[in-house]
Amino acid sequence: MTLLKPRTFAAIVVFAVMTAIFVTACGSPAQSPSSTGAAKASPTPTATPSPTPTPGPAHSGQTSVQIMQGLKAHGLPIGAYFNYTAANDVNKLLGRPGQYIGKLNFKDTRISSSDQGVDISVPDGGSIEVFANTTDAKNRFTYIQSISKSGVALFAEYEYLDGVAILRISPQLTPAQAVQYEAAFKALK
Repeated sequence: MTLLKPRTFAAIVVFAVMTAIFVTACGSPAQSPSSTGAAKASPTPTATPSPTPTPGPAHSGQTSVQIMQGLKAHGLPIGAYFNYTAANDVNKLLGRPGQYIGKLNFKDTRISSSDQGVDISVPDGGSIEVFANTTDAKNRFTYIQSISKSGVALFAEYEYLDGVAILRISPQLTPAQAVQYEAAFKALK
């Protein structure tokens, strides 16, 4: 058997004492519950806060038809409408990179027009365009506004951007009537 040098022995003793102090300081009870007659308290679980879901942009997950139905539910006089597909979109933009993923044109029943079906256009009432993200929606909105504010009366219309959707309203409606569409559009979330 080998004897430890006094220095090594002292280091081991100091380590053992420090370990004992550390264990005691970290919550080891000085007395066991059985020796004091007290019941051992169970630790209170801490509630893990659940993350608050971040809401997506306005109209995220809504189709153009759902938005139109929401506008009708707000009492707006929407009559016939035409829902576009990639095959029948006259602009050939539906589903293309950076373009709308849903589009429909609708008639406002206060505007008289003889157009039916696919011939429904913004001057007959309005249009709803839905995008995959806000960047694409903002880019399209900027483009549409550059045309409608060009000074050519043929292209004038009311336009509203909200989240991932654009609502375009006929210039045949009064400003007060267009504001009704805007209010209802922004109320839909």
